[in-house]
Amino acid sequence: MSDVSDQQIKMYTLGEMFAGSSSDRGFVERFGENPREVTVPTITLDDLLEREKVQAFDFMSMDIELSEPKALAGFSIKRYRPALVCIEAHPEVRQQILDYFTRHHYVIVAKYLRVDEKNLYFTPL
Repeated sequence: MSDVSDQQIKMYTLGEMFAGSSSDRGFVERFGENPREVTVPTITLDDLLEREKVQAFDFMSMDIELSEPKALAGFSIKRYRPALVCIEAHPEVRQQILDYFTRHHYVIVAKYLRVDEKNLYFTPL
């Protein structure tokens, strides 16, 4: 997911045994040395939903390792208006995520910060 479709970006991973990847090399290096670089195509959430003919949905969960702000920039939240959003919010991007949902008239209804310091839950006002 990104803010633009049909581009190529670099992603980093530690291999098949690593349960994650990120476009941020430093993020992946927190979990191991020498991440493998791969090139992948981008797509906006809007384009993906249109391609799959999704008209509406109630719940959105997003955990894309520091790319949440870019993905949200390519999403028409006013069009889809999910009733509940769970989003991973690492400290590096947390304020951008909070600002996005505030601008779109969503409020935090729960935080799961004690254990992993990341997950926020939003609902529209």
